[in-house]
Amino acid sequence: MINHIKASGPNQGAKMLNIKPWSGDNPSACHRHFYPADRGLHVSWPEPPQIITQVAVVGAGLSGLSAAYQLRDQEVVILEADARPGGVCKSGEFRGRPYPEGAAYFLYPMDRHWQNFYQELGLDLEAALIPEPVSCLYYRGQWYPECFHAAGIRQLPISPQGKDDFLRLTQQLAAWERETDDFAPANLEWQRLDRVSLKHYLEVVQGHSSELAPLLDPYCRSCLGGGAAQVSAWAALYFLMSECSGEARSCAFPEGDARLAAALLAGAGPARLRTHQVVVGLAEQPENVRLLVWDQHQQQPYVVQAEQVILAVAKFAVRRLLSGVAGWSAEMFQPFQYSTYVVAAVCGVEGIKTPGFENWIVGQTAFSDVVLQPWRSAPGAPQVLIVYAPQPFPGQRQALLQESVQIKAAEILTGLEKIWPGISRGAEEIRLYRYGHAQVVPYPGFLSRIRGRIPWRQGRIILAHSDLEGLPCVEMAMLSGYRAANWARQALRE
Repeated sequence: MINHIKASGPNQGAKMLNIKPWSGDNPSACHRHFYPADRGLHVSWPEPPQIITQVAVVGAGLSGLSAAYQLRDQEVVILEADARPGGVCKSGEFRGRPYPEGAAYFLYPMDRHWQNFYQELGLDLEAALIPEPVSCLYYRGQWYPECFHAAGIRQLPISPQGKDDFLRLTQQLAAWERETDDFAPANLEWQRLDRVSLKHYLEVVQGHSSELAPLLDPYCRSCLGGGAAQVSAWAALYFLMSECSGEARSCAFPEGDARLAAALLAGAGPARLRTHQVVVGLAEQPENVRLLVWDQHQQQPYVVQAEQVILAVAKFAVRRLLSGVAGWSAEMFQPFQYSTYVVAAVCGVEGIKTPGFENWIVGQTAFSDVVLQPWRSAPGAPQVLIVYAPQPFPGQRQALLQESVQIKAAEILTGLEKIWPGISRGAEEIRLYRYGHAQVVPYPGFLSRIRGRIPWRQGRIILAHSDLEGLPCVEMAMLSGYRAANWARQALRE
């Protein structure tokens, strides 16, 4: 079913804009088994196991696909609850043009091992390099390219003190990047920085102008799930370090980071992936682990038996799967909190221009940033404007489940009209994707609470996900999967 609303702006009603039904997460697939606990769908364990394998990977996001890829010479089955793999790294298509439904870009690796890894996957990073300017700020009705570098900062309509403070911050971050190979916990007094928010660090610790935090708010909301007053200074500075670097470069494919997921799956073996499969129970035994799986196609359960299990899913799901399993407790995963996210693809727009690849919108509550795909195209060619709309943290998950797609579309389009008057009339349709637990939010103190306190491996069960690092980025997701695969391989040899 396609819904319609009237276009807004001048000449309102000139045409109707198609609004597709909600896409993204399918919350009912898992909610029916876990929420509420006393009225969920109870499934019994059938006998015997339908699938026997060396490794079962639960979750086909970047962590799970990375683990499966590293174990491609072993017997592996990948179980994914969704209809498609990729997690928040999926892609859509409009008139033959791909676009990201979630994560849009990643850092060009400076490390030779990472470069070789991407090359092994068949990814042409040189062709994917984003030309300058990568980042642009929209503030008080004007665009400011190179917003994290001196040339752009000097053009911002803020006080001289605010400009000086912003410049000092970027210089500090660039120096930190030069001085450290990685932003490991031991670097940069991470515990001290983790205890306070970015806003507190800027205004109280550093004494910087109060003008800075609002400028960084859309960046923090989009990348970390909360505003500058809600996220750990350490986590925010970790992300901003690459933005302020004189050497770091970013890469993007037309379909965004879905290209990474597709390459990992192709290398791991697509036949190993089983979609629409919800893991609803785990039972660890001396010689193996049994997984109770609900097949959404067949509407019946079956059992997978594996020597090792990699749980490459977020901890809100892990705490339910491991409840009652020896050595694990739900309390271990209490610190983890997740953001709720909406991504909108405004399809068929023409004549829209964005100065940067990634464009941060200051002061807009409906969304935080936009990416235009293709960024640079021939006149008259249809484009897709991808709008990133992190929902207020904390909360909003239940509200989003109940909110109509028409209301959310109207909210986003109203905000876009303030930047591009008439965009609603020019677009053909809008597609909205909602993600209930899009990314872990590194709130102040979160990293200190989990470092060294969450076991990555116990018995035959291994955890893998970017949230274990407290940093929601694709590199951490793939690194987590790589580590989990190494532990599984080691255990298989023992």
